[in-house]
Amino acid sequence: MEKTEYKIALMIDSENVSYKYIKSVMNEIAKYGKIVIARFYGDINNLSKDWHKTAQDNAIKPVHQYNVAIGKNAADMAMALDAQEMMYQEKVNAFFLVTSDSDFTPLAVKLREGGMHVIGVGNEKKVTQAFRSACNEFKYFEYLNDEDDDETTESIEKNVATSQEIGAIIKSIVIENGADNKIQLSRLGDILVNRFSDFDSRKYGHKTLSSLVSSLNGLSLSQEKTTTFVNFSSKLSMKDISKAIIEIISKNKSKEMILTKIKQELEKKYPEFNYQELGFTRFSKLIGSIDDIAVKSNSAKLK
Repeated sequence: MEKTEYKIALMIDSENVSYKYIKSVMNEIAKYGKIVIARFYGDINNLSKDWHKTAQDNAIKPVHQYNVAIGKNAADMAMALDAQEMMYQEKVNAFFLVTSDSDFTPLAVKLREGGMHVIGVGNEKKVTQAFRSACNEFKYFEYLNDEDDDETTESIEKNVATSQEIGAIIKSIVIENGADNKIQLSRLGDILVNRFSDFDSRKYGHKTLSSLVSSLNGLSLSQEKTTTFVNFSSKLSMKDISKAIIEIISKNKSKEMILTKIKQELEKKYPEFNYQELGFTRFSKLIGSIDDIAVKSNSAKLK
């Protein structure tokens, strides 16, 4: 399935965003489609010369707004009103909202309700969960720049520690949504973004999803004509697991054990054990499939 090329409205909250991120944002937009409208909002008299030059170089139109009342941001209101007008005029079908300000959460919700594809871009430390969730996708400034800096390196190192977690999530997606533990790479990417709007392989130190997948144990890529697939294969076989479970229960005089206890003992022997990887939705279902074991309520007994 071909990826949609969007007609994009780029809207920047210049009072909330540094000019140094604009080049990276423009490069990211190129992956999604073409910019139809590009504007930045704020009191332009207060912006630096670097901001003005960056805007000019990238053909981003300024929308000047005086802050006419203390505690009120006229630029935010103007940006929200313009976005809704663009949506109703049907000139675009996607919005890049470049801001870390959670006040734009209702705008993102409104645009999505209007059928727009909304991509937010902001600072990872400042963006709220509500704003992230309101967007179809969310990108962080920290991972858009190809050049390493201290802040980006620190963020990647923090997320690398959770690579096992994302690996487990990817494996479960392949098992639950694929056929014979196999799924299209593009489909995997869509599900990840649908589940986590801020999913980005760059958070885990990889430029692409295919690179991230290839680095995870038990996952591999295969090519069929022009389509790339993700394949999962468990190191543990059903035969090995069945034998281990029978041995665990046999150690009890009654030859009977509570299911949770069996699972705990099994995980001691095989720390990587996951019953879903063997095609079962519940641990009790796996136990019940073993011929020599009878399951009753929350316990299992050797026949």
